Amino acid sequence: MALSDAPTNELSELHALVEGALRAAQAHPTAETTRKERHKARSRHFVLALADALREHEGGDVDALSRYHDNVRPRLGTGELLHDITISRSLQLGEHWYITEVLWQVESELSLDRTDAVQDFNKLVLGSAHHKLFVASMVPEPDSLLRTLEPAAARCTGRVFMALIPHPDHWDGDTAGGVRTWQFRR
Repeated sequence: MALSDAPTNELSELHALVEGALRAAQAHPTAETTRKERHKARSRHFVLALADALREHEGGDVDALSRYHDNVRPRLGTGELLHDITISRSLQLGEHWYITEVLWQVESELSLDRTDAVQDFNKLVLGSAHHKLFVASMVPEPDSLLRTLEPAAARCTGRVFMALIPHPDHWDGDTAGGVRTWQFRR
């Protein structure tokens, strides 16, 4: 498995989606007083924005499932599946709705703890999505984190991407140019 940040159409589009979601999340003021509450609120806004961006990117006939989206709950019985974000298509047969295709599975772990990152990245191995994305906070040595995640990435089906964004503690400042993206390639 090789890791690449060489620009391709797909990687460039994904990079733009992640940057846009970060800007949208930063635009939400947070009234939380503690660092932990502020971090959680900022992470929630980022997941919402990224789910919406991926849904819009894939077209109008897809669902965005996340713990923060309730629009599919009446049909599918849940707002969130295993992943932080699942972008899927579904079909009604009789009275039941079935997921027929999973386009994106996204895990976001903004903790700086490498063990937390591995545990969340492992969830991507379980899925059948065409595209998988792991979003983490920028760390001092990104190459080391990428090498740590590579064994799990090698076990994933579909196209596997990684994005690093500034940690929520740094969202009050200018984060322009702070997003980095890669693709794990076979």
